[in-house]
Amino acid sequence: MTPHFTIVFDLDGTLVDTAPDLIAVTNIMLSGMNCGPVPEEAGRIAAGQGAKVLISAGLVAHGRPLPPDEAWPDLIAEFIRLYAERIAEHSRPFEGMREVVRHCRSAGFGLAVCTNKKDYLAESLLRELGMAEDFHAIVGANTLGIGKPDPAPLLHGIAQAGGTPDRALLLGDSMADVLAARAAGTFSVLAGWGYLDRPASAYQADFTVERAPEVPTLIEALAATSP
Repeated sequence: MTPHFTIVFDLDGTLVDTAPDLIAVTNIMLSGMNCGPVPEEAGRIAAGQGAKVLISAGLVAHGRPLPPDEAWPDLIAEFIRLYAERIAEHSRPFEGMREVVRHCRSAGFGLAVCTNKKDYLAESLLRELGMAEDFHAIVGANTLGIGKPDPAPLLHGIAQAGGTPDRALLLGDSMADVLAARAAGTFSVLAGWGYLDRPASAYQADFTVERAPEVPTLIEALAATSP
């Protein structure tokens, strides 16, 4: 019998296309600051990087100054409140990713989500999409009080899913994902369909997949050949 293997998924830009709802909330915030909407492309690139980056992208695009440091906690809190109310209004799994998750679950792999989103927001989103029960663990940036690229949340997710870092991979779309996987001693796999802010080759991930159907084949190959 093949030893246990664990697949950890980043959430925004990898498992689920959350950009439509995140951009919508960003534009509500910007409107309240008498600023125009964030450009679509800039919004999608920033979508996986948090409220501050999204709001800042919109302000910069319109030549507006950024708020002072002391204003950000309230702005971020309001962003989260608005986002929680519409977390899955337009967000959907990327094409083929629901099937990838179900395939991996039925094949007996350990499954976890490791995101820099707050864990309760990640759980709410996945619950709304009918996917929360597919995962053995959902780890957010607040679960341990630290986010990626620190390897701690990734290692926690792997352990919660019953795995070990040497027999696991992290599928993600950011440099934080690649660095976290590297520091954890885990395979890094870049999701080429995600919110990439540079050419795929610049991430220097162990592997790159361009479409969801490529994922199971890679997982099965790694599971079969890893020590």
